[in-house]
Amino acid sequence: MRYLGLFLATALVVAGCGGGGGGAPAGGGSSSGPTAPTTLEPGKVSEGRVVVDITELQYVPDELTIPSGTQVIWTNSDDVEHGVTKTDGPGSDFDSGPIKAGATFSQVFDDKGDYSITDTETEADQKPTMTIVVEEEEESEPAPGGEPPPPPGQAAPPGSPPPPPG
Repeated sequence: MRYLGLFLATALVVAGCGGGGGGAPAGGGSSSGPTAPTTLEPGKVSEGRVVVDITELQYVPDELTIPSGTQVIWTNSDDVEHGVTKTDGPGSDFDSGPIKAGATFSQVFDDKGDYSITDTETEADQKPTMTIVVEEEEESEPAPGGEPPPPPGQAAPPGSPPPPPG
């Protein structure tokens, strides 16, 4: 019986150290605590990612045009909590919940269309808003005088020139 009491006390301590109900943000985005400064310039897509800075009660930039499949990373550079909530647009809704100062939230945009984003965590009269336009990813141009190369793992059609050495 003595061991049962010790076990229950340990279980309660461990349960009390749990996550505090935070969990993952709604809609499949991801959130993180304070991070090292990123090397991405706000608003510039690089390697399928783009950064939006949350500063002085604004999203910077407040308009983005990106190819589908791009990961948008919001970084809270203010001293107060902010949020990122989709208020209009295609696909599933998402809501970051509170993003603490110095923390980030990211969301991948796969569905083509126009998205409206609002900071639902800010208690200011003027809440930050932004628009994201997602366009279809551009397909590769065909080689001069021919068809585009087959996807990796597929054979070229009969009569097509051999692939370049590489």
